Amino acid sequence: MPYQIDTRLKGANPSLQIRDSSSGSVRLAWEYPRQAASDGEDEELLALKREEAIHELFRRLFLLTTEQYLKGEAGDGGGTRM
Repeated sequence: MPYQIDTRLKGANPSLQIRDSSSGSVRLAWEYPRQAASDGEDEELLALKREEAIHELFRRLFLLTTEQYLKGEAGDGGGTRM
């Protein structure tokens, strides 16, 4: 199953959308959190929330790839090696 990958910058915040090319259905949509520090909220806490968002993105990408393999839709891994 081929995918179309769209990336954008909304200001300084990256976003990612992965769509199934054949059906056009969105398989994954993600946007980096854009929270500004409010009164009483620590910058370290905001940095932790952003890091968690990135971990969540990679978790979802892993699950999407695993789903492909389980359905037999993944390639044979014959890509270019470096």
